[in-house]
Formats: sequence, structure tokens, C-alpha cells
Amino acid sequence: MCCNIPGGRSWIIPVTIDPSDLEYTPDQMESFAERRNQVLSRLEEGIVVLRSDDRESYNRNEFRVNSYFFYLTGYDGPQTFAVICKNENAPFILATPPRSIRSMIYGGEPQKDEEVIALYGPDRLLGYREFRSFIDSILGSGLPVYMDLSDRDLLQQLKDIKGEKGGSEFRNVSELVDELRVIKEPLEVERLQKACDITARAIAKVMKECEPGRYEFEMESLLEGTFREYGAAMPGFPSIMGSGPNSTILHYEPNMRLMEDGDLLLMDVGAEYGYYTADITRTIPVNGKFSEEQRTIYQLVLNAQLAAIDSMKPGNLIGDAHRVATRIIIQGLFELGLMTDSSSAWQASFYVLYPSSHYLGLDVHDVGAYGGFFAGFGHDSPGGGPESRVLEPGMVLTIEPGLYFRENGLQQLHEIFGNDADSTEIEAFIEQVAPVYEKYVHIGVRIEDDILITKEGRINLSRYAPKEVLDIEQIMR
Repeated sequence: MCCNIPGGRSWIIPVTIDPSDLEYTPDQMESFAERRNQVLSRLEEGIVVLRSDDRESYNRNEFRVNSYFFYLTGYDGPQTFAVICKNENAPFILATPPRSIRSMIYGGEPQKDEEVIALYGPDRLLGYREFRSFIDSILGSGLPVYMDLSDRDLLQQLKDIKGEKGGSEFRNVSELVDELRVIKEPLEVERLQKACDITARAIAKVMKECEPGRYEFEMESLLEGTFREYGAAMPGFPSIMGSGPNSTILHYEPNMRLMEDGDLLLMDVGAEYGYYTADITRTIPVNGKFSEEQRTIYQLVLNAQLAAIDSMKPGNLIGDAHRVATRIIIQGLFELGLMTDSSSAWQASFYVLYPSSHYLGLDVHDVGAYGGFFAGFGHDSPGGGPESRVLEPGMVLTIEPGLYFRENGLQQLHEIFGNDADSTEIEAFIEQVAPVYEKYVHIGVRIEDDILITKEGRINLSRYAPKEVLDIEQIMR
């Protein structure tokens, strides 16, 4: 899809309406078998029990399979259980729901057993009654059961079956799986790339149609309609469309405000394609032209983000990108008169609110260890912990610095930093900074991209979503 900028550049957003790539071939299904083998190699004792449904499964536009279940099986049908165990005859078991006239009327004809076995490769396919007997025997054996402990309904069901007899303890399957999910396989990267391309196409469409007098939810509808147009079943997370003062709320979700001339619109959005989600943030002027103050803050955040992306390569630390971005932002704020001391940790923490990176994959905040990146992150350590994990090829992470000038931000300083600075120091800061801060009130800017670490360096998977000031303004003419 071509995106032309009048009087400026043009580029191709390479996304087509073709959902055929959502179907796994038999060869591709071997990846799921290999993942199960890796889990078995880590499983000293016990079994893994997972359910395709959880409480989040139906809190979306349609059924969405549990991420751990899908990662290890490739199967995305509802009301299904999976067991992985060190049984030579049946290391992989699926238990599917019973067929009934009612279920077929409401849900359609299910796959035949032989089709499930041929495509997904379970060693045994059980009905619910057989599965219940199997679980009874396991829970009575005392073997530990690894499961997704966030699936509270399943946990309670297993506890009820176990009763007061003692026996098995419940452990988190994350111990066995999370580190596998950190390094993305080529097919996972393909899904993420398409999710990013669809999201970029939707963002560009919003840029072309955004204007004062329209509601945030109109932009949300336009964006998510484009997701669906290109085969993305749903957003990977609730879309954030914050305009004006709402742009300074990090996780604003109502999307109900009427946008006004002079507002910024912050879009933190991501299409989910084949269960893999993009996570891209762009900030645009609702009237199509950045004001001087908006441009100043936007360019500072963009400069910080671009420098941070340059630091994201194998051998560097996860926290390096955040520290690079933070240094540039702090220096810029000091030069603008928004900080009185560039070495002050509490002043930096007033503006730098969160670590700038997280893993991305089947979940928008995907699983995996960060090392010391989050350790100590707070008012006394805006750069995060010192000993974060080394970046490796195959990791996919966001990079999303931002600045948010809340209307009552300065009035909140005593409450937030009263333990970090005395009241005299805080009052002196407010007196000196307030005249400058006032110019930027209601300006919230976040710029976020999705970065794949490669052997050679990095690939920006969200590169097709415009973010340079000139590009945005020309698209919005």
C-alpha cells in the first residue's frame, strides 16, 4: 500500500489483504513440537497442564487462546486442555470438548479427531471424562503440576479436585517456558512484522483524516477498522487515543473526548496478527501543524528515541537504550529551563516515568527476564538498574521514551518527592520552573517503535509508521 506525502516523500507500506499466511503448514508445526521437546528437557519431574481458555480469552473482540497454550501446541480452539509429560508413549496429550448438536449449532462443526491428530500431533486425544480420570491420578501421585498460575479458574478447579488429600503442588509454567519465548523464531518475526505493517497502515490513515471537531473514538474506530480490513482479528491491547490533556495520561482508554484545535493526539496502538501484537506509539497535531512548543518537546523525544534505537544491538544491555534516551531528555529539559539541576535524580524522575523498553511477542508485555533493568527503577534511579540483560539476536523489544506535562504536575511534587528532597528545595524548583512549564501544559508526547535485534544490529519492525515532524505534517495537509 503506497503512502504519498504531497510535496514530500512517498514510501510503500508493504501490507496486503491476504490472511492465507495465518495457516501453519505441517513443516511449520514442527516448531511447536521442538518447543515441547525443550520444555521436556527442562522438566525434571511433574507434568505441564494448560488450558486454551482463561479469563482474558473472552475479554476481546472474539475468543483469544491462552498464550502459553498456543506457544506449545499451535492449537487455538476453545475449551481444550494440553498435557506435556515425560511419558514415552504419550508425551503430548490434547483433551477436546465433547461434540453435541447444540455446540455444532452455535459454534459450527469442529475438526475431526483424525484432522487434529494429523495437524497438531498429539500422542493421545482424550475426551473430558478420560481427561478427568487422568488428572485425578496425577494429582493423587504427588507429582508437581506446572500451569499458568494466572489462569485462576483452572487453578481453582485443580485445587478442588486435589481436595484435602495433599499430593501435587502447583508451579508456574513460566519457569519452563518464558526464556524460550524471549528469542523469536523466523515465523514469529514474520507475524510481528505483519502486525507492525498493518498498524503502520492504520496510523497513516488516521493521520490523513484527523482534524479538530472529531472524537477520539472516531479515530479509534478508523484505526481498528483498518486492522480488521487487513486480517488482524483484534487489537493486541486496548487502543489509547489521548488528545489534549488526555495525551498526558499514560494508559488513557476511554477515548471519548472531542478533539480541539491545538491539541496533540497520542496513539498507543497495535494490531494483533496471528496472536502476535505490534505496539507502536505516534503523537500528531490534531490540526495538522505542530505549534512551536509541541515541536520542541516532540523533537526532543524523537532525538532521544533515535539515539536509543542506535544503541540497540547485540552485546549491549537492555537498559542501555533507556539510559541513552534519558540522558538526552534530561539535557534537553535542562537547556529549556525545565530542570534546575541536570544531576538531580528526583527532578529527572519527575519527567522520566517508566523504563523505555519491554519485550514484545504473543503478549504486548511479553515474558522473559530483564536482569537488573527494572531493579531500583524509581525516583532515585531514573536510568534503571545497573546490571541488565545483554541483548541477543532474536529478541524483540519496544523503545518508547516520552514526556508528559500534566496540568497539576508541579502541584504534585511535594506528595511525590517529599521523601527525596526537602520542601524548600522543591518550592525553589517550582518557582523557577513554573513559568516555563506552563508553556507546555497538556503536551504529552510518546514515540514508540518495535525493534528486532539481529546478528548485524537491529531492524525497526515499525519503520513504516511515519514519525518525522515534516512527514507527519505533510501527510496531514
